[in-house]
Amino acid sequence: MLFKHLHWISHRFGTSLRKRGFIAFTKSVATGSIAIGCIALLLSLAVLDGFQESLEKNAIKFTAHIRVQSFNGEKPEELPDIVLQYPGIQSIEKSIQREGLIRKNSQGEIEGVLLKGIDDQQEFRLRPKHKEGGSFNFSTDSSKEIIISKTLADKLNVSTDSSVIFTVMTFNPSQPNIPIPINAKCIIKGIYSTGMAQYDDLYIFIPKTTLNTIIGLDKHEFTHYEMMAHENYPIKELSEWIQEQVPYPLFVQNVFDLHGGMFNWIELQKKPIPIVLSLISVVAVLNILTSLLISVLEKTKSIGILRSIGMNQQSIVLMFIWQGLIVGLSGIFLGCAISFGLCSLQQHYGLITLKADLYFVDTLPIKISAWHYYLVCSISLLLSLISTFIPAYIASRIEPTKALRFS
Repeated sequence: MLFKHLHWISHRFGTSLRKRGFIAFTKSVATGSIAIGCIALLLSLAVLDGFQESLEKNAIKFTAHIRVQSFNGEKPEELPDIVLQYPGIQSIEKSIQREGLIRKNSQGEIEGVLLKGIDDQQEFRLRPKHKEGGSFNFSTDSSKEIIISKTLADKLNVSTDSSVIFTVMTFNPSQPNIPIPINAKCIIKGIYSTGMAQYDDLYIFIPKTTLNTIIGLDKHEFTHYEMMAHENYPIKELSEWIQEQVPYPLFVQNVFDLHGGMFNWIELQKKPIPIVLSLISVVAVLNILTSLLISVLEKTKSIGILRSIGMNQQSIVLMFIWQGLIVGLSGIFLGCAISFGLCSLQQHYGLITLKADLYFVDTLPIKISAWHYYLVCSISLLLSLISTFIPAYIASRIEPTKALRFS
């Protein structure tokens, strides 16, 4: 039988069935179930990938892709030339940071912070942060100026051009076991935000030379190396290679090691959630099967007439498969369209907000990936196709005489 004839008969079957309330309802339920299954899977994948991408981007704003430091806490040795010249590394910086306390004045509330000495041109070019006020450029490389987060500024009730006092501990070489507190007064030059409360509460940026001077170190001293890899370069493999090249006592950590808790949390979610939500698609497929079985019962007489005038079993099978695919395709298209619309709204407007101190970010992150849609559509279409085989086979086995007698 020609495809256009088969398509016309299948269309007539569907049209007559839509006039029957219960049959129309079962097909609508099947279509809606497929759509809901696609929406659930696509949204979960978009959120999980969005979380991973957002956390990775925000994490490197404080620690870079790779950190190299010494086990004994002393100034690290010089890196081998093979590492310095490796093409996968975009930049290598000598960095210094020190724990401290900060307060607005001598009677103000005290907050624990991590002071990071930076080159402002390098820091904010390689690891950009959102500017909430002021400037991200220090007056000089030895000025007593700092850049703090909006969260910390709100806690201390300060703004740009306000002065704050911070305290760091240093040690006298002659008495290395006795810490000496050093107080310094600085002006707030700029205010930043990243949306990661745990780190916005902690990091303060200060000129590298200024921090070295305050804690009594030579201006060329540093505590660790920070490396940025080129975009899309495999960071884990690069960190393992660097570890093989650097001598003891240097050790290497990548961004996934430094922020292991966050990334392990995401990995924990990525394994069970898609599997659990896939059950929705299985239920949707069963609804297609049920709908087609009811159609077979309702159209037993019509099937018998078609068989009696010469339609073969293969054509009957194809006719019901086509009906099942129409339901499946309608549900898939509807689900993908709704999912894409919801993801786009969240990406552009951030309608769903989160508690940054619990979820690391302040808005629900979304990543729209084409492969998500290819994967979900392919699996849903395959399951829809499989679900049509049983009703199609039952319909093809109906004998014309029995069907007409049954009616």
